[in-house]
Amino acid sequence: MAATRTLFAFLIVILRTLTAFASAEGTDNIGGILVVGSLNADTFLPVTRLPVEGENLTVPPGRAVEIDVPGGKGCNQAVACARLCAGANPVSFLGQFGNDAAATTLRKALTDAGVDVSQCGTCADVPSGRGYVFLQEESGKVSAVVVGGSNVEGWSDWKQESDTGITTEYIDSLLQDKSCVLLQREIPEYVNYAIAKRASALGVTILQDMGGEDRPMDEDMLRLCDYVIPNASELHRLCATLGEDLSTAYNRDGGTAHIVNCAHLLQKHGANNVLVTLGASGSVLVDKDGKTITVQPSCQLPSQSSVIDETGAGDCFRAAFAVAHTEGKSIHEAMRFASAAGALAVTKKGAVPSIPDRQVVEDLFGDSSGSAGEAVSVPRGGANDGDIDKCPHIFGSRLNSMKDRPELWPGPLNDVRDWVQRQGKIRGLGCVDFNYPQHFHTWTNAEAKAALDEVGLIAGAVCLRYPTKFARGAMNHPDPVLRREAVKLTMQAAQVARDLGCNEVVVWSAYDGYDYPFQVSYNDKWQQLVEAFQECCDAYPDIKFSLEFKPTDENTRFFTVPSTGAALLLVKDIDRPNMGLTLDVGHMLMAGESPGQSIAMVGDKLFGIQLNDGYTRLAAEDGMMFGSIHPSQALEAIYQLQQIKGGFKGHFYFDTFPQRTDPIKEAEFNIQQVKRFWRAAKKMNGMGIRKVMDEHDAIKALSIIEEVLRQ
Repeated sequence: MAATRTLFAFLIVILRTLTAFASAEGTDNIGGILVVGSLNADTFLPVTRLPVEGENLTVPPGRAVEIDVPGGKGCNQAVACARLCAGANPVSFLGQFGNDAAATTLRKALTDAGVDVSQCGTCADVPSGRGYVFLQEESGKVSAVVVGGSNVEGWSDWKQESDTGITTEYIDSLLQDKSCVLLQREIPEYVNYAIAKRASALGVTILQDMGGEDRPMDEDMLRLCDYVIPNASELHRLCATLGEDLSTAYNRDGGTAHIVNCAHLLQKHGANNVLVTLGASGSVLVDKDGKTITVQPSCQLPSQSSVIDETGAGDCFRAAFAVAHTEGKSIHEAMRFASAAGALAVTKKGAVPSIPDRQVVEDLFGDSSGSAGEAVSVPRGGANDGDIDKCPHIFGSRLNSMKDRPELWPGPLNDVRDWVQRQGKIRGLGCVDFNYPQHFHTWTNAEAKAALDEVGLIAGAVCLRYPTKFARGAMNHPDPVLRREAVKLTMQAAQVARDLGCNEVVVWSAYDGYDYPFQVSYNDKWQQLVEAFQECCDAYPDIKFSLEFKPTDENTRFFTVPSTGAALLLVKDIDRPNMGLTLDVGHMLMAGESPGQSIAMVGDKLFGIQLNDGYTRLAAEDGMMFGSIHPSQALEAIYQLQQIKGGFKGHFYFDTFPQRTDPIKEAEFNIQQVKRFWRAAKKMNGMGIRKVMDEHDAIKALSIIEEVLRQ
């Protein structure tokens, strides 16, 4: 049998080599995907809750038990890869079928999806793997007991390379023309190691899903894997098996910082890129350099969808990441694509039946090409706690506020460098928004970046603050020379953003507007803004330009763009993909708007959000702590942010004025306040708020608001 397999492998290599030579000219094919793993026939047992020790539970009356549903991590991921590739790349599967009728069902599920199973084995004396899945129908949560069967006992030829076992040539034939290989831990470790060793030698990217048997991983295997992909509990257990004391990774702020610290423990033992999935809270990637950390929020499901069964979501995420990686997508795009696929996989029962096809994922993902910076990167050291289990966004706070209450700060507060040092002490803060040009009179862009690195923060955005020479208007100045200068200044801010490593310029002009009737030509002023922003967007296509409107101010009684509706019209007229809006809660309140409605109107053109509160007195911008005056509107604002198709991609910025409070404590309060509202808003769909809105039932709506804020 071994000799026959060796000869077959040799012929395969020769045939593929000849085919490659024959088709080399004019081809631009990307390689295929090899999935090596398990196949299970799953039985789904619907339950109201899990049994406790010593307890027998019965399936509720009228609930159907589903038997022999195709599953197993390898099968799930192979089918997902094939559906998501949509025929563009070949997907092959290597696994072991059992000797029972379930094997026929499993083979058909793979071949129907277009997966090549020609290299799979069949065990004559061992049945297929089995999974017994306890599905809690109310929440969609699953727990399972897995029987290995042929997945465990069908690999005897792989135990070592010898004259009677698997040869290097055979493994190389499996990897021929492959871009990546996807491994799991429901098959023996020696199989994964043999595949990984040859894949690494051949330059094939190795993705190791840590799901499956809870067992140690050899450091040599860790080093071979390009991506190690655990969920949070698998990450903790793997660290423990490597002898790490997890208390050293504990961070008082929890969340992302703790996940990043655990990933660093793995990297100490040789791991390269560590991609941690966090269910409904998204995912975190710690790059092999140990410094670049990418946080991807989970994709929001379409409004008509709900969580039915989480069984295959993790497998679908990993498969989608493999597909995106093979297609050459950036890390940001790959994580977004995987997030969309994983989210859709929870909307149907069963692992394989729930796998979405390519078009459905792209519809949720948005433009499949994505755009740079749509995931949020945070610096090493976990400066942003992000509370990833609750709120996936990083936080920034008004830098000028660090000048307030100097008696509470032991060091100097003489310049921007000192203010950055003070912001670095705010627990949970992740980024700094700089004002331009005011914050760049005394240092270079490189020095500002170094100051951020020193305190473990990143740049969130660069915010335009036009000097007083533009008191008669910036982009709206009557003098065309000064209008050109304002445009030039805006482009300079974009270059600063590039140099700092962020991709957003927020434009708020204190001066573009008028005070009296007949003072300006409204149409001319509007067109000046359109043309100015078009020029900026075209000159810096990698930078997002974000207009922050304000209805009135002591400098300008009526702004050219005085409302969310007007701002949306301007964005439409500018007609550039990198032009959007930043909404300030205080400004919306001043304009007599409902912040939640304004956020819903803007949708995916919302590049930034500035959180605060106020008493809404005429022309007064109070800059109070978020949710302190209008808690129900604050809750609705957060809820609407969660409903944005594809997810809100920006960071949360606190534009508050702590003249009489401790600036550090105020920022920390704002962060905790947003987390509280985020948790509350997340619960509302499950409490029937959409039905309440459909029925216009104010009493029920207020009751739900009261309940979620009380929890």
